[in-house]
Amino acid sequence: MSSPLRRFGWAAVVLLIGAGALAGCGGSSGSSGDANQLVVGIPPVVEIGDLYVAQSQGLFGKRGLTVSIHDINGGAQLVPALQSDALQVGQSNLVSVLQAQQQKLNLKCFTGAYTSPSGPELSLLVSPKDAAITTPAGLAGKTIAVNTLANSNQLVADAYLAKAGVDPSTVHFVALAYPDMPGALAAGRVNAAITDEPFTTMAHQQGSKILVAQPDSAIAPHPSYPCWVATSSWLSAHRQQAAEFVAALTEADAYMAAHPTYLSSILPKYTSVTAALAKMVVLPNFSTSLTVADVQPWSAAAAKFHITKETVEPSSILDIVQPAK
Repeated sequence: MSSPLRRFGWAAVVLLIGAGALAGCGGSSGSSGDANQLVVGIPPVVEIGDLYVAQSQGLFGKRGLTVSIHDINGGAQLVPALQSDALQVGQSNLVSVLQAQQQKLNLKCFTGAYTSPSGPELSLLVSPKDAAITTPAGLAGKTIAVNTLANSNQLVADAYLAKAGVDPSTVHFVALAYPDMPGALAAGRVNAAITDEPFTTMAHQQGSKILVAQPDSAIAPHPSYPCWVATSSWLSAHRQQAAEFVAALTEADAYMAAHPTYLSSILPKYTSVTAALAKMVVLPNFSTSLTVADVQPWSAAAAKFHITKETVEPSSILDIVQPAK
């Protein structure tokens, strides 16, 4: 039997952090001024590369958009900021959008972001203090840090453990922001963590062991992990701006494919990643493609492991916007 926190933790998180999320985003910037000024919320990870490239290459400006970027710690924190119009657009894991749909908050994925690679990007790492843990079975009874409780990374851990024959209910999950994970692992304050880049590479450099690279393969092979999201009302009123945003990201994806070292060269400008670390991090496969088939395995897994109360229809979270010409 899952606990109320595991099943309904997301709704509680939204209520508790809503005010803080909005304050962190700088109030209602962009909500009442020029419709072409977009405040965009993102998690503090390197997988936002297409946004950074589009900004660096002036691709938003070329399409008449002014984009301001704000860090948000996970999709659950993003939701109230979008609802209040403190943000207009954000990147969210698909699970948060499924949860928002279940709560009838009318958030929609309007384009894809990336699919998971084969290397250690989103990874399950074990503390150097727990060298005896060499298999998933060793995690039973242990503490695993995830960036947000009852959300995508906890779901990934649940699915991975269950696939390996470990009862996920025997694991204790704690919430920890990505930047705090390498230190917590190194000090042994947690036994393991689901980390994301650049924090996977940082934690590995500090002695933590990668137990499994891409545990989200338990959801689907190379799954589509996040999407770019906005409220239904914003998309209805600003579809042209959304189409220009998608076009800029699509152009950025093509630029990265043609210039494979460019993103690593600009990461230090947009993140806290050093130039040396930027050359080492594992990047995802950037793509704006997103379909019902991409959402379906997340929807099924979220219901199975009680991250959502029931199965959410995958098509209900999609309102795909085609890139402007």
